[in-house]
Amino acid sequence: MSNKREISERKRKNAMLYPLYKMFSWDLICFYSIEFLFYTETKGITASQVLLTYALYIMFKLLMEIPAVTIADVFGKRKGMIIGNTLVVLHFAILIGLPGIIGIIIADAICALGYDIKTISETNLLYDSVSTRGGEGIYSKLDSKGGSWYYWLDGIICLSAGYLFILNNYLPIYIGLGFSLVSTILSFEFHDIHPVDKKDRKNIGKVLQEYNVDLKISAKFIIKSNRMKAYILFGSVFYGIIKVIDTYKSNLLVAKGIPDEQFSMIFAIMTLLAGVAAYLSRKLHKKFRNRTLTFISLLFVGACLIVGISANVLTDSISIPIIILMYAVLKMCSATWYILKFKYLTNFSTPEIRNKITFTYELITGIIASIISIIGSLILKKFDINASFLIVAIIALVSILIVLKYMKTRIGLKPKEYKKEDIEMGALIKK
Repeated sequence: MSNKREISERKRKNAMLYPLYKMFSWDLICFYSIEFLFYTETKGITASQVLLTYALYIMFKLLMEIPAVTIADVFGKRKGMIIGNTLVVLHFAILIGLPGIIGIIIADAICALGYDIKTISETNLLYDSVSTRGGEGIYSKLDSKGGSWYYWLDGIICLSAGYLFILNNYLPIYIGLGFSLVSTILSFEFHDIHPVDKKDRKNIGKVLQEYNVDLKISAKFIIKSNRMKAYILFGSVFYGIIKVIDTYKSNLLVAKGIPDEQFSMIFAIMTLLAGVAAYLSRKLHKKFRNRTLTFISLLFVGACLIVGISANVLTDSISIPIIILMYAVLKMCSATWYILKFKYLTNFSTPEIRNKITFTYELITGIIASIISIIGSLILKKFDINASFLIVAIIALVSILIVLKYMKTRIGLKPKEYKKEDIEMGALIKK
């Protein structure tokens, strides 16, 4: 009985701590508002090279999946979180210490491994901590709360990032490192619900074998499921577009002559608005239901098109306010997507198949998003940023319209309208 009470107390403490922990650790703080400036002005790389580093980072995250699972399995979820956050701290140290694009690539590889380890560990630890009746709903609430808090904290901190960058290019990096240290310290406060049994630990060969089996099962399901094929196609294209536009947004502001301190302030405000969007994401889903993906994606590419046209046709005095307004729309759309994407991905799933679906989704979307980022880099190399933004916006609009047409009869249906093979994966696991 006392053991049950102890486990119950561990679950309660983990659940209470998780939103605070996620606020500090979900992503890098005080970094993205000056990332482009830091890479181009401090590290001396070009805008197209920035996009290439994004593509490499996505590939690193894919390659690090198996080592990350092995480390999380060997050391347990709590220690996995500690190791993952420590690697993120190391990533900042490498960014500070090593010069040029080589330093960025090495730091990104370390960061990718760190985020893979801690994401696997913290997600599963929270699931363990709310694994009661209604637990999945509790997970969603705690996760979205932590995500909202992260956006608000990062937005507030980033208001001064531009001024700090002017004082010393590395000051925002030191601040980001400091918050990663806080995340590492908070990791020590969690408790494993199911301690690691040395007998159950898997070596790298065993993990590879299980991944191979999971990939085959997931691929078999996806091939048969029109719903999953459509959703993965949408997620791949939309995520790739978001990553390209993120770099283009920064490059365009620099080209328009926005001072560094205003540059970071604009992105800080965007991040605060992203926090509002993340907080309201559940309400947005309730309002639009099966049309949520259509609404978010069309609003996003529509805003891209307005930015592209404004940058090419209007004078700077008129175009800049319009561009900034559209940037707010873009940031709120992408924040909503990041909060909701796994909710839609794992509809009709069970804990036994959730990891298999998620792994396959991340693998396919990562590869396609990397390819799209490389294409965006090539376009930026051939054209100036104004023309590049418009070209990508047109490509994005056409691509999203084609994907949405493909999705129309495959996603967003009522449960009874789906075929059995569209939503049932359990039978495949038993085979």
